[in-house]
Amino acid sequence: MNIYKLPLALTLSRFVIGILVPVFIIIGNNPSVAIAAGLFVIGALSDAADGAVARRRSQQTPFGAFLDPIADKFLVFMVLIALVYVSDSLALLVLGLIIIAREMFVMSLREWASSRGIQGIVQVAIHGKIKAVMQMAGISLVISVPLVSLDYFREFAISILAIGTLIGVYSGVLYSKSAFKSFG
Repeated sequence: MNIYKLPLALTLSRFVIGILVPVFIIIGNNPSVAIAAGLFVIGALSDAADGAVARRRSQQTPFGAFLDPIADKFLVFMVLIALVYVSDSLALLVLGLIIIAREMFVMSLREWASSRGIQGIVQVAIHGKIKAVMQMAGISLVISVPLVSLDYFREFAISILAIGTLIGVYSGVLYSKSAFKSFG
């Protein structure tokens, strides 16, 4: 049995990237911030690619389906924590806390529904995909703030992240309604 599969390698790469990006963010000089931004974009793109590659190559596995959302959360959480650490932004702290709380809630909700034998109740819907794209874009922009000398770029970056956060909260509400409706 061939244990090497490209989709799994892409998923696992997000764990490595989730460790490297915060280190480069904390180093904080322009070259390290540029590396952090580039690695984060690669990690975000690998999130989109692993599922598509798995479906195209018929390499979908229960382990891959289990590990994929954990890798996504690990990458996002680690980078948000590093960004809050190096930032003096209350807005970024609040957004980071909301994002992490929402993701923990939805993961717990999925586990709870699964433990009751209900599959598919809290699957990723279009709102969740839009949330992911907006949050990944916002985080990429926030990482890049030290590299961009445009007026109000920091505010723009945080605004994009805030929009992704609001969409995330909305999708979390939809997920919870769907799950609780199924239990009567």
